[in-house]
Amino acid sequence: MTFGLDLPAGIILPSVAIGALYGRALGTTFKMWQEAYPKVFLFGNCEPDIPCVTPGLYAIVGAASALGGATRMTVSIVVIMFELTGALTYVIPIMIAVMLSKWCGDIFGKRGIYESWIELNEYPFLDQRDDTTPPDVPAHKVMTTVDDLTVITAVGHTIDSLRHLLLTTSYRGYPVVTDTSNPILLGYISRNELSFALKYSKSPTDRELSSETQVFFAHQPFADPVETLDLRPWMDQTPITLNSGTTFSLVLQMFQRLGLRYILLSDKGVLQGLLTKKDVWSVLNGPEFRKGGFSRENVVRPVNTAEEVGLLESDDVTSMASSLERRQSL
Repeated sequence: MTFGLDLPAGIILPSVAIGALYGRALGTTFKMWQEAYPKVFLFGNCEPDIPCVTPGLYAIVGAASALGGATRMTVSIVVIMFELTGALTYVIPIMIAVMLSKWCGDIFGKRGIYESWIELNEYPFLDQRDDTTPPDVPAHKVMTTVDDLTVITAVGHTIDSLRHLLLTTSYRGYPVVTDTSNPILLGYISRNELSFALKYSKSPTDRELSSETQVFFAHQPFADPVETLDLRPWMDQTPITLNSGTTFSLVLQMFQRLGLRYILLSDKGVLQGLLTKKDVWSVLNGPEFRKGGFSRENVVRPVNTAEEVGLLESDDVTSMASSLERRQSL
């Protein structure tokens, strides 16, 4: 009953307990059988007056097999059981039981309990072991186009306008472009970085900046540092970028192997769109993948989940300490 509940060891301990119970029951049954019929061929090598069947061993093997069947793990379970019991003699039976339980479980499905709950909760997890063939389509067929993105221009913003942007949207980050008519990509700034910069940035004279202070993300040679706010140090000026014609399979490999959360797509420096991990996951798990039809219109892309809308509270200062130190050194 603890499977699926947010409880510590809610899967491991119940699996071990259940496996140990049926293992102990099986061991007790064999022990009673051996005592009642000692001449049976199964017990032909048992010496008289010496315990031949040890129910505790069956309990250990049963616990390992139940845990292996639930999680589909192998070597780690054998190591865990060995560390718990210290019984090096019984490693071979435990290994056999774990492999048999895994093979039996794989008949009904390759995924263990953890992968199944990830899929049930629709978490955007891209498993590198997944052997599903990705669709042979270019990235621009499934990306969110620049027209549908909320972007930040290099100039023309104030502290107040950016705060309003954070309050009215819930995206985790924003591409930074030169202007909306010719969106040359300059970088990418995350929601946390922008929130922290707006809340705690000051002028070189340590004077509090007003809400009407001009903000820029590109080099402005004539800007007064006392009256303006330069957010370039807070922006990622070299985000991961691919051509919009890149195949979807290559995009998938980059997400899987690099652990990316988003990829910007551009042609000759001009921003074309954006792909998030959630977008890729939706393509691989949506009905369009099974039907074989892909386009920007028929691929459902859920809105990216983000932190609560609004500026960061004081508790977030600690989490941003390393980021602040890095920017102060610039």
